[in-house]
Amino acid sequence: MYINGYKLDESQMEAIKSTSDATLVVAGAGSGKTLTIMGLIKYLIDELKYKEYEILAISFTNATVKSLQDKLNELGYSIDVKTFHKLGLSILDNKYSIINDKYLDYIIDEYFNSYIKYSKNKDTLNKILFSNKKIDNLLITNEFYELKKLISTFIRLLKSNNLNEKYIFKIYSKSFFNNKRIMKYILDIYIIYKRELESMNKMDFDDMISYAKNYVKTSYLKYKYIIIDEFQDTSKVRFDLIQEIIKYTKAKLFCVGDDYQSIYRFSGCNLDIFLNFKRLFNNSNIYYLTNTYRNSNELIKVSTSFIMKNKKQLKKNIKSNKNLDKPIVICLYKSIEDIINKIHSNDLMIIGRNNKDIENIQFDNKYTIHRSKGLEADDVLLVNSDDIPSKIKSPNLLKYVMSTKDYILHEEERRLFYVALTRTKNRIYIQVNKYISPFVKELMKDYKEYIEIWR
Repeated sequence: MYINGYKLDESQMEAIKSTSDATLVVAGAGSGKTLTIMGLIKYLIDELKYKEYEILAISFTNATVKSLQDKLNELGYSIDVKTFHKLGLSILDNKYSIINDKYLDYIIDEYFNSYIKYSKNKDTLNKILFSNKKIDNLLITNEFYELKKLISTFIRLLKSNNLNEKYIFKIYSKSFFNNKRIMKYILDIYIIYKRELESMNKMDFDDMISYAKNYVKTSYLKYKYIIIDEFQDTSKVRFDLIQEIIKYTKAKLFCVGDDYQSIYRFSGCNLDIFLNFKRLFNNSNIYYLTNTYRNSNELIKVSTSFIMKNKKQLKKNIKSNKNLDKPIVICLYKSIEDIINKIHSNDLMIIGRNNKDIENIQFDNKYTIHRSKGLEADDVLLVNSDDIPSKIKSPNLLKYVMSTKDYILHEEERRLFYVALTRTKNRIYIQVNKYISPFVKELMKDYKEYIEIWR
């Protein structure tokens, strides 16, 4: 089978011809996930005679939805391609208004504005939160920013896991000292936020997806085949919605994803859903895409060995028809300009850990690592590698709402570094400043024969 001049390989064809009720396709970086999805849709319509309106494709961002829709339109197919949010809204028949994503942060700010304004003893608040530091303007301190970020993250993760104020109270009841005080803030703010939404007859995205689940049986969905891209990023509420749709429509499920690239745990994504696929779905099967059309065999060897130091990743045997001597270049203490000038690439992408790493760089093709997922370039420059793994520890309280836990130190950060390593068709250039990160040291120690060093 050919799609836009590209021939599907043997492992891709085997996957799209699956007869299971639920199919998971485990795909490595650059293995042709989108091509596989397009091949499946062509196979369903042309060979198995599915109607276009019987097929639903789900992706996670508006950009990836538009990209897939455009490619399918080029092939002459018009099927529903939606984000989970658009799917939820369509099930609810667009009857509900969605609150601005920043409204929770506004509620948190208002809560503490009132708390500080009317508090009888501001010194007590300072002592509890900030180890009795003398703080003139509490609202603009770093510590206060981190507290608000913790509360916001906790509530969002709570909702993405289908939990509520009863669960917060349970954690509050068994907490002590400073944690108990913070849990009290979280409980107060959650209740205020919930009441505010109810009074305005609005809901947030997680509420909407959860609420849509209750309306599936009355929505008369006609889907007989559901395709989900980037399945490693599924959260509990999204998973529950899909299960409910399958329950009433009897639709078959086809999921594509890469556990090596699961980097959104702090947004509620639950990798265990991906890893336990066969246990969660009856009559299910797992297929592996074995070829990559991006990385060299040498880079595959390094990146695969690197990521498999995580205990729960699925072993993949990926191969390429490309070989390249020393695909990793460590640039020690060199400026970004010097590195760019030395690379001489017509297709260079610059990536960094955070927005601050790339915002002052005068270069067109730059994204963060998170945003680079799914993208590729001939050559890639990772700037300020000092920040990976992050030196910022995850607050202890988040363990109560994290969907999965780390079995080794920096498990998700290792996956993030893997994503950075595998964006390139040729070489990945890693800029090192004053501090050599543990991951870069690991590369230099364990994979010397695949690395060139620029001093």
